Amino acid sequence: MSPVTTAEAEARLATGVSIEAIVCFVTGGRDKRGGPILTFPARSNHDRIRQEDLRKLVTYLASVPSEDVCKRGFTVIIDMRGSKWDLIKPLLKTLQEAFPAEIHVALIIKPDNFWQKQKTNFGSSKFIFETSMVSVEGLTKLVDPSQLTEEFEGTLDYNHDEWIELRVSLEEFFNSAIHLLSRLEDLQEMLARKEFPVDVEGSRRLIDEHTQLKKKVIKAPVEELDREGQRLLQCIRCSDGFSGRNCIPGSADFQSLVPKITSLLDKLHSTRQHLHQMWHVRKLKLDQCFQLRLFEQDAEKMFDWISHNKELFLQSHTEIGVSYQHALDLQTQHNHFAMNSMNAYVNINRIMSVASRLSEAGHYASQQIKQISTQLDQEWKSFAAALDERSTILAMSAVFHQKAEQFLSGVDAWCKMCSEGGLPSEMQNLELAIHHHQSLYEQVTQAYTEVSQDGKALLDVLQRPLSPGNSESLTATANYSK
Repeated sequence: MSPVTTAEAEARLATGVSIEAIVCFVTGGRDKRGGPILTFPARSNHDRIRQEDLRKLVTYLASVPSEDVCKRGFTVIIDMRGSKWDLIKPLLKTLQEAFPAEIHVALIIKPDNFWQKQKTNFGSSKFIFETSMVSVEGLTKLVDPSQLTEEFEGTLDYNHDEWIELRVSLEEFFNSAIHLLSRLEDLQEMLARKEFPVDVEGSRRLIDEHTQLKKKVIKAPVEELDREGQRLLQCIRCSDGFSGRNCIPGSADFQSLVPKITSLLDKLHSTRQHLHQMWHVRKLKLDQCFQLRLFEQDAEKMFDWISHNKELFLQSHTEIGVSYQHALDLQTQHNHFAMNSMNAYVNINRIMSVASRLSEAGHYASQQIKQISTQLDQEWKSFAAALDERSTILAMSAVFHQKAEQFLSGVDAWCKMCSEGGLPSEMQNLELAIHHHQSLYEQVTQAYTEVSQDGKALLDVLQRPLSPGNSESLTATANYSK
């Protein structure tokens, strides 16, 4: 049997100890109380151990048994056979000052011929734990032989190389698993963020980053660690043994790690599963955010377009023409403006359709989307109503000016017809002249009535009072007095 060396502890157990010497070990054996056993094997060079090295080593070994077992207190076996007796006190002092766990008793083994000589000298020292000098034969009466290794005439099978190999594998597994779990938890914190970008480019960038984050989740070596964890569990449970052997040294201490390994593997799997769920939830939110920012961007463009075209409209909306041709020109210009505006309605209608689709799909900002869509719809309807109103006014103006100009163009002819010729001398001709004059009167009256009615209708439209519902109309403040 080869006990733990401090060099191996440094290289493979990260204890920081640097001297190459057999120092101490834990076998997994238990005393009759169920407390763990720490063994210092027989050696001749205890004085070559640096105190700092010893402190690091015993601190590490004190962490090997489970917490519940450590609470029962360690039984420390110190084999002083072949060692200088004056080295025992510094060793016990180091244990008292540096050993992080409770020590129940320190059992010191000396050759029989030194027993009585050293008993009195040693008895004067004071320690917080009990110390007792025993022979090997006496040791087996205090600790069951099944819990002692062969150098103490026990039957506990312990292989140092195998213990080291398994312990190193466990240390590497726990370090890797805990590090990975920490990384996964960091990713959880990233996925739990509630803030969203405020523009389209920010949304697109965050979606790209989110896609990269998924790759990190996928690449997390959970399966690799799971395989290693299952291999270690199999070794600890002695199903096939470690490194081809059938028995695990220190198995009691290793068995206590089974729940920790199992819990850590479960935590890794559940955390990654939760990460996948969180990723998909966040992906949905980011996609919805991207859709929202696109919708807001498109809606804002149409708000700007309506605002700009309102300004263009208001620059000349009170001009109705001073002649028939002028009215026709204004009508043509307005029809062209209105047609271009109606082409823009295709985009507005598409935006409102997108709003309906997003809301029906359960978008997280459906209320905000509905508000924007409603406002855009109202802005468009107000603008479209003003376009329709101006189309009506210009049409009425053109008709009025056409009839007014036709009426005025006929005045001279009508006047001439009234002044030409004298009165007929014959009754028949007089009656005929009266009939023609009456027809002329009716013609003039009809023309005047039509132009007067069209003018009055136009004035009524231009001067009509606003109803309460039209107080915010685009043309509410129009002044047609000129």
